[in-house]
Amino acid sequence: MTKANKILRVNLSTKRIRSEEVPEEWLNQFIGGKGLGAIYLYNELKKGVKALSPENKLLFMWGPLTGLAPGCSRYCVVTKSPLTGAFLHSYSGGNFPSQLRFSLPDHLGIIFEGKAESSVYLKIDNGTAELRDASKLKGKNIDEVCHYFEDYEVATIGPAGENLVKFATISSDNGHHHAGRGGAGAVMGSKNLKAVVVRGKRPDVSQEVKNLQKEEVHRLATSEITMGPREGGTPRVVDMINKVGAFPTRNWTKGSFEHANKINLEAVKKNAKKRVTCYNCPIACGFDLEMTEGLYKGLKTGRGPEYETLGMIGANLEIGDLSAVAKIADLCNKLGMDTISMGNVIGWTMECSEKGLIDYKIKFGESQKAVELVEKIAYRKDIGDMLAEGVRYASDQVGREAKEAAVEIKGLELPAYEPRGSFSMGLAYATSDRGACHMRAWAIGGDVFGDRDPYSIQKGHAEAVIQEQNLRSVIPDSLVACSFAGYTRAIDKVIEWLNLLGYDLDAKDIELTGEQIWNLTRMFNVREGFCRNDDYLPRRMERPLKQGGPADGNFIPKGDFDKMLSWYYEIRGWNEDGKPSVQKLKKLNLDKYYKFE
Repeated sequence: MTKANKILRVNLSTKRIRSEEVPEEWLNQFIGGKGLGAIYLYNELKKGVKALSPENKLLFMWGPLTGLAPGCSRYCVVTKSPLTGAFLHSYSGGNFPSQLRFSLPDHLGIIFEGKAESSVYLKIDNGTAELRDASKLKGKNIDEVCHYFEDYEVATIGPAGENLVKFATISSDNGHHHAGRGGAGAVMGSKNLKAVVVRGKRPDVSQEVKNLQKEEVHRLATSEITMGPREGGTPRVVDMINKVGAFPTRNWTKGSFEHANKINLEAVKKNAKKRVTCYNCPIACGFDLEMTEGLYKGLKTGRGPEYETLGMIGANLEIGDLSAVAKIADLCNKLGMDTISMGNVIGWTMECSEKGLIDYKIKFGESQKAVELVEKIAYRKDIGDMLAEGVRYASDQVGREAKEAAVEIKGLELPAYEPRGSFSMGLAYATSDRGACHMRAWAIGGDVFGDRDPYSIQKGHAEAVIQEQNLRSVIPDSLVACSFAGYTRAIDKVIEWLNLLGYDLDAKDIELTGEQIWNLTRMFNVREGFCRNDDYLPRRMERPLKQGGPADGNFIPKGDFDKMLSWYYEIRGWNEDGKPSVQKLKKLNLDKYYKFE
């Protein structure tokens, strides 16, 4: 397997499919995944294009290590988000990404443009791509579509994507893996693209590659860096975050959940049938669950709830029954919706209902009513039609106190780490290019488990967030690799892989590429009208946190956060409104792509 250098372009309006070469300069500067997707989207999308219009583009991007290096069976969906209007990159693992690479070994992605007249799917069979009628699949859920193509790996949308729910997912591997955040599934639905089905033959590789694969399998299976994911996946984090008061509870009013022990790692293990993994990965961070107790005893979910789901569907809704959390998550997975946004949307609804702000009855802890609400949202029935637009839209419709109960940044609802328990995590959320995101910089790690003061306003927080954002833009986001594989702490190994495939890079190149990609996505967002006002935390973060353990009573005044944001812009080389300076873009060799005003 050599250096991939092509893109497959699929015009859904004309049904034309063609391969084209990626400019060599882009390959070296942006590599693949997020980086390559960003330059294509920035270059080809006009300012102000509506996310659900045929003019928007939907990119399935993978990287040079996809399907090749252990821990790299992942792909990245790039588009303009219908939930935020900002640049969107959303990731998913499993077996589907490797099959994409095997079927198109000399490609790094697929660009979908236009809109099909009726529902279609793209079939790729060992390099041959064709659009086919999907009318028989219309209305089917994720499981049903995946089972329909039992001899292929499938990425598909469910009813929520067809109904343009703004936080609809693109799901694969029988609904166990999801490009979940920001509503990429709605973009796919707007194009009448129901699914991508793929089958490929694993290509032959050189002995050098085989040797490197063997070394990496051993590292992932034995390294201290990967020990945590190997031992407990993401559920292991529940007790840690709950203990330090950063576990969002009761719609972000509390920092710890009294029933956390009922949804933590030990609870998950009691219901686990086996461990599950992605293609060619020895970490096996997932759990295949069958509920042994609770309201939904006997429920089989396949890959069980991850930390974010346990936090946002469990603690944030005050649901201390793991089977109920699993039921709500399983329904989201089948219908195709992001559980992080869903937990925020339902939490907002519960708070507004208890305060009498809306004419809908649901209380915290009422899991059966939450299940009913999930279906209403997916099919846009009754109040579900408003909630399908996300908490920002819903709170704008209701007004008053409802606005403070909406916990989002740029329209994207917050993941399950409380900023008042980790101030630098708040900065990471606020400055993330896709809206509130924990994956571009997991700053809480350095705050809570490192040597930084998590409750102070200091320039060091900004420096740490920037360093992590830059690095993660390349590793893992442009490779495309899994965060658990620990490649951010094995840069020499990444360089060895890339240069073996025909790149010519060193550590300084990796550092530069990360900063280029982060500034490129900022250029996209600035062009779409985003500025400093969009980089602030939700109002709720200015109120004291309750039951936060060591973070109890914490709040983040806007004036104090302003200081940290100004430091962040200064270090980045952006002006006070968050716009990259001419000098910065010239230094990063990005000025050729930007028309200065």
